[in-house]
Amino acid sequence: MESKRKILMDCDPGVDDAVALCLAAAHPEAFAFLGITTVAGNQTIEKVTENALRLSGFLGLNVPVAMGARTPLLRAPLTASEVHGKNGLGNVELPASAQTAREHAVLFLRDALCGLPAGEQATLVPTGPLTNIALMLRVFPEVRERIAQIVLMGGAACGGNITATAEFNIYEDPEAAAIVFDSGLPVVMCGLDATAKCGLDRAAADALAGGTGKVSRAVGGMLQFYLNAGAYRGRPMASIHDASTFMYLLHPEIYSGCRTTVRVDCSEGFNRGMTVCDLRGREPAAEPSVTVLLDADGAKFQEYLLDAVRTLDERL
Repeated sequence: MESKRKILMDCDPGVDDAVALCLAAAHPEAFAFLGITTVAGNQTIEKVTENALRLSGFLGLNVPVAMGARTPLLRAPLTASEVHGKNGLGNVELPASAQTAREHAVLFLRDALCGLPAGEQATLVPTGPLTNIALMLRVFPEVRERIAQIVLMGGAACGGNITATAEFNIYEDPEAAAIVFDSGLPVVMCGLDATAKCGLDRAAADALAGGTGKVSRAVGGMLQFYLNAGAYRGRPMASIHDASTFMYLLHPEIYSGCRTTVRVDCSEGFNRGMTVCDLRGREPAAEPSVTVLLDADGAKFQEYLLDAVRTLDERL
């Protein structure tokens, strides 16, 4: 039997980060969480860290949480409260946590990776801006040999959501993203091409909100807020972008993509934050280290995600 995959999640909860954690928490047979680190993104660092603490307890993960970067490497932070609500979780209130956050996320990540037994590695799952991951790779390059792969949510081969060409997480800190994509480490880019097709429709969100399980009600309430936000108002489905990271690790067969080079536009121009993916199909000079997801089976995603929420309701 294959051993559990050791996980370090770096996130900015965030409705879709919260749902991603639900999916992961429903599969303790697959994932062994070493900890959760936070980064400013969907909300301020204080709010996303509080959300991570509450989610860790609410979902039965009960793992350490460490607070990370308050700002991108070079710019002021840009939050998304209009999409995720004042508290970052669609204004759904989860029970307070007795746990307190550790500092600093970069040191926590370094210690967690270097503290692994000889020969073991962990998978990094960043679902927010890549500031913490970039800082760790630059300051503590010795961690590289302890990283199995980086499965991140961010970018797009075509189009964007915060600008016409840039996805939010990459646009928030393109300099950090460039460090990660240029690192040569195995990276899976769960970008908008695939994640926009992965979500729950209004009927599913309403059914969850009206359910009897505590996880169903919380997830349903978050998604109802999501669906009524400007980004999704009038649309039949809310894309749960961040959950594709764990879904890919659980069910890679529902995704398709290719290995290619990815460059991040760090200019001050119109395309700042764009992930430039070489899809020309030419023979590369060297084997690319980035797998770019380009498509997904949205029906299977919804089926598996709803199964996960039901599993958590029964367990918790």
